[in-house]
Amino acid sequence: MVNGFKVITLCGSTRFKEEFLEAQKRLTLEGNIVISVGLFGHSGDDVVWTEGVKDMLDRQHLAKIDLADEIFVINVGGYIGDSTRREIAYAEYKDKSITYLESCRKPSLYDNYAALRELHDAGRISDEDFEKAGHDFDEKRKALIEEYNTCQGPWPYQWKNIDTVVFGILQQMGVVSLDYSDLKDLYDADNVYEIRIKGKGTNDEEQLQSIIDTIRSEYLALLRSSKKVIVTLCGDCMDDLNVDWQTRTLASELKNMELSLVYAL
Repeated sequence: MVNGFKVITLCGSTRFKEEFLEAQKRLTLEGNIVISVGLFGHSGDDVVWTEGVKDMLDRQHLAKIDLADEIFVINVGGYIGDSTRREIAYAEYKDKSITYLESCRKPSLYDNYAALRELHDAGRISDEDFEKAGHDFDEKRKALIEEYNTCQGPWPYQWKNIDTVVFGILQQMGVVSLDYSDLKDLYDADNVYEIRIKGKGTNDEEQLQSIIDTIRSEYLALLRSSKKVIVTLCGDCMDDLNVDWQTRTLASELKNMELSLVYAL
C-alpha cells in the first residue's frame, strides 16, 4: 500500500495490448496504483527483441512485482506464456495476491517450484532466494498434505467408516491442489489410478443419482477397501489428468456432471 492505495502490477503476454490498457484504466479508476509493462513486444514494439533488452525487461518486471501488493494476470482465452508463468510463481513466492482476468487452472506447488528453478537457472533470483523457495515448497507441501488428510467435504459421498475425501473442496477453499506426485509420495504408492463416472440424465438430479447408482453397483467395494480414495464431483472436467490432478470447480449449473475416483496402489 502507498498512501492508502493498493499497488497492482499487470502481468501477461504483450500480445494483449488492448486488454492491458483496459485493465490499467479500470483498476486505476477503482482506486489502485497500477504498474504495467513499458513496451509491447508482441504488439509492435520491436526494440524489445534487440540484444539484451528482453532480458532487462524481464528483470524489471520482477522488480515491479516486488513493488506490488498484488498481480493481475491478463490471461485472455486462458493463455499464459512462459514468462507470465514464471512471474506468477515469483509473485506466489513473494506472498503477493494473484488475480486473473479469466478463470483458469491455477498452478500447482510443483508448477511454481519448477518455474522458480527456471528463474534461478537464468540468474534472475539468487541462490539464497532459491534455497528459501525450496524450504517454502517443502513446508507448503507438508501443510497441504496434512489438510488433505483432515479435510472432509460436504458432499454426499462420506459413507461411514470409508476413507473418502472430497478433494476439490481444497481448491474452492483457495488452496492449491496436490498433484499425482504428491499422492504417490503420500501413500508410498507405485501408481495412481483414476476412474471417471459420467452422469446420465436430463438434469442435475438425474445425473447425480445415476453417478450414485453406478458407485453403489460397481465401486462400493473399492471405497470400502483400505485403499486411499479421492472423490471429486466436477463439471466440464479437463482431459489432461495424466499430467496433474488440478482444479476442480463446481459450476452452479452443470451441463455434464462427472465424478472422479482417484486411488493409489
